[in-house]
Amino acid sequence: MPLVRAVALSIPALLAALAAQAQQAAPGAPDAPTPAALAVGAMQIASDANLAVEGVDVSVAAERIVYSYSLRNAGSVDLDLTASVVMPELAASEDDEETWTLPADDPANPVALAVTADGAPVATTAAIRAAALGLDRLAEIEAAGLPLIPFGAAIEKALAGLAPETADRLAALGVVTPRDPAEPDAALRADWALDVTRSWRQLLPAGKTTAVGVTFAPIKAEYRLQRGDEKRVADAKDDFCLSAQALAAVQARLKSGVALQTTEFEIDLAPPARWLDSPPATIAVKKPKPDSVVAFCGMDEKSAGKPAATGALPDDASETLVNVVVFTPMAK
Repeated sequence: MPLVRAVALSIPALLAALAAQAQQAAPGAPDAPTPAALAVGAMQIASDANLAVEGVDVSVAAERIVYSYSLRNAGSVDLDLTASVVMPELAASEDDEETWTLPADDPANPVALAVTADGAPVATTAAIRAAALGLDRLAEIEAAGLPLIPFGAAIEKALAGLAPETADRLAALGVVTPRDPAEPDAALRADWALDVTRSWRQLLPAGKTTAVGVTFAPIKAEYRLQRGDEKRVADAKDDFCLSAQALAAVQARLKSGVALQTTEFEIDLAPPARWLDSPPATIAVKKPKPDSVVAFCGMDEKSAGKPAATGALPDDASETLVNVVVFTPMAK
């Protein structure tokens, strides 16, 4: 069963170095949290002896990712199978070093997920769990009037307004961090992880192939590279899966003083049916600009100069995540 080799990018180290640079330029300024990408789970569907996965295609663009599945029901009876997509787990950074930009302010659907079957919309339902100390504390969090997303301005404001007795009760449950007697004015922190799965019943008519589309806005990382960062990019060459040609292009632009808007996506390419074989997934990454540089493992270098970089992901990969990185020149 083909899976995608994980690409462990050196982005955190790179960004930490850049943050350190910025702090040196502005002494006393606190380190800004590092923007990070999160993967939305690939669609999963119940296996059946008459179900065949004919194709999996992934289209990546700056504001939208589309998974396209061709699912054939080879039997003589319609199939009605459960399908689901797991949202990224949302939890506050333990050391305040990471931050995430959510496409939608909706805890039940933070990536504006939409599903279609042969072009027609499919309704999905949300199963929501807020885990603290391994227990679901959704009811307690909602009863306290707290937003479910455990990071960001909304939860910080809500926690600041909690009555002391409510804060103490939630701390005893492990839902929020307890107040430090040595720092009574320190801010409370949300201490739960929000887990959401959206599911639906997928009808597959007998003897037909159904095109199922899963569309969402990515939780991506965006940051700026500039002159002086050439060596850091070179050090991350293997992690980026940058070809020699792509590395040279990125370094040349940085050396010339052109800053690069860098965007990282994390893509989950698990096969849709656990007990069935799937063909190799294909991926196409649309460039924001004609001179953008795209990198990901399995990319066809012949497509590097085209509007969309394409590739077929390795058959022998042992993990399901792949990182896509896009470098785009910024206006001077």
